[in-house]
Amino acid sequence: MLDLLYNLMLEATGRLQKCRINEMTDNKTARSTISYLIVRDQAHENAFAKALETLGVNWGAALPIPKTNAEQFPEVKKLLDQGLNNLQYTFSADNLSRADKLFRGASPSNDGAELKTAIMPDGVPMEIAPERREEFSPGLDAELLQMIQATAEQELRKVDEPGKG
Repeated sequence: MLDLLYNLMLEATGRLQKCRINEMTDNKTARSTISYLIVRDQAHENAFAKALETLGVNWGAALPIPKTNAEQFPEVKKLLDQGLNNLQYTFSADNLSRADKLFRGASPSNDGAELKTAIMPDGVPMEIAPERREEFSPGLDAELLQMIQATAEQELRKVDEPGKG
């Protein structure tokens, strides 16, 4: 039971921190990613809270969860409107997950929504881009590469010679 309470606290803390990070950036990609993580933290909070409720624990009295007002962020609001905060995916290849036995009914968030489960989404096809060695760093010039190679060979010789490694 303490493990569930601890996980609930971690998800709530994570959501709060992500909200703060979201406020610090104007980068659309970062905000989109962080917003998704905020909403999924809420979904995980709901899962742990529902498990605790099932065990008869009044988690709200033991662990008051701060209100983050994350819906103030348009990217978060869009995902909340889709109900992603009340959805748990099952990753059972044989579709025999029993998550829906626990994750159902009224949301512990008291937002008037119902909890639901869904089979994992298919995802999207992905192509691996060709390697671009110097995309994030300037690369090695010939002289530096020679020095690194010589040092590596010297270290390998030490390992190969007994008593000198």
